[in-house]
Amino acid sequence: MKAKSTRGASTRQRILESAAKLVYRNGVNGTSVDDVLSASGTGKSQFYHYFTSKDALVRELIQFHLEAMPAAQEALLSQLGTPAGVFAWLGQIQADYQAGLYSDGCPIGNLASELAAQNEDLRLSLQSIFGHWEARLTAGLQQMKAKGQLRADVCPTSLATFCIAAIEGALLLAKTEKTGTPLAATVGQLKAHLQAQMLGASRRPSTIRRPGTLSFCP
Repeated sequence: MKAKSTRGASTRQRILESAAKLVYRNGVNGTSVDDVLSASGTGKSQFYHYFTSKDALVRELIQFHLEAMPAAQEALLSQLGTPAGVFAWLGQIQADYQAGLYSDGCPIGNLASELAAQNEDLRLSLQSIFGHWEARLTAGLQQMKAKGQLRADVCPTSLATFCIAAIEGALLLAKTEKTGTPLAATVGQLKAHLQAQMLGASRRPSTIRRPGTLSFCP
C-alpha cells in the first residue's frame, strides 16, 4: 500500500530501507518481520498497514534494489545500441561495485539464488528482471549488427545471455572471495571479447570467421 501522507511515506521508506539492509546481509530466510520492526523502529500495525505480508515486502524490495542500481537504470540501458554504450554499461557495473553496491553480491542475484526454489511468484518476478536486462542488451546488439558494427555470424540473443550470466557469476565469486578481482577480470574479458566481435564487422564478409573467437550461433 502506498503512503498517503508525508509522515506515512517516511515510515514506509524507513521500513523498506531497514529491510533492504537486513535482507541483503542475512537473506530473506534469515530476516524476520520482527527484525525489520526492530531495525526500523516501527510496530506491527504500521508494517501491515503498508505491506500485507513478508512476501509483499520482498516484492517491494526487488524494485527498491533496482532503483538503487545505476547500471540497471533505463537511461543507461537505452544506450546499449552502440559499442560505446555497451562499454559504458560494463564500466558502470564495475563502478557500482567499487562504490560498495555489490559488496555482498548482486542484490537481485542474491534474491534469485535464495528464492527461486521457494516462491514461484517471486521467482517469476526476478526472472522478468534478468529477462529485461537480456532483452535490452539483445536489442542493442541487434542494432549494432544491423549497422554493420557487429560480425554477421554473431547471435545477439546468445551473446546477451552470455554477458549477463558472466556478470552475475563474477559478482557471486566477488562476494565469496571478498574481492573485486573476479568482476574486474570478467569485465575486462567481456570488453575484449565484444571488441573482437565488433572489429571490422562492416568490412569482413559474413562467411569469414576470425580464428580463435567464439561463435554464438549453433
